[in-house]
Amino acid sequence: MRSIVRRGLVALSLLVLSGWGAAAILYKWVDAQGVVHYSDTPHPGAEVIQVNGAQTYHGGPVPTAPAVAPQTATPNAVYSCSITQPANDAALYAPESVDVSARATPGLQPGDQLSVAVDGQALTPISPDGLNFRIDAPDRGTHTISAQIRSADGTLLCNAPPVSFSVQRPSVNSPASPVRPH
Repeated sequence: MRSIVRRGLVALSLLVLSGWGAAAILYKWVDAQGVVHYSDTPHPGAEVIQVNGAQTYHGGPVPTAPAVAPQTATPNAVYSCSITQPANDAALYAPESVDVSARATPGLQPGDQLSVAVDGQALTPISPDGLNFRIDAPDRGTHTISAQIRSADGTLLCNAPPVSFSVQRPSVNSPASPVRPH
């Protein structure tokens, strides 16, 4: 019986939302099989229902974000930087390590340096180009990676959008845990 009433309520909702902006009159009746019907046309023995129009909201114009000027390395160079690995919002299950890669376009100029940190702790590059890093045995939870390019005098030249990733590890209380106490 509930599914029949539910179908009737869905039909009523569709009739109400089908474009009526003002109050409307609907007719409700139950047929011989117990199915509830709603209609906008009269039916013998139908109950008259007064339905108010749907409430609507019209928001104002959507504000636009201010333009961001590119950060320049020198008067002649413009950097674009990003973290390319791991993917933002990646979920990793029990990794031994997480490789981190960054990109600087154009390539780093002499004296300019890329620094990468995870949760505020600086990482040491593992590649000669200084663009690859590794996080060994990351803890369970969500972590944030940040990257910046600074000139030899410490001027910020590029600040990459941060990337977050989460590490999931089996609970020591889980029957499937390899480190569960026996």
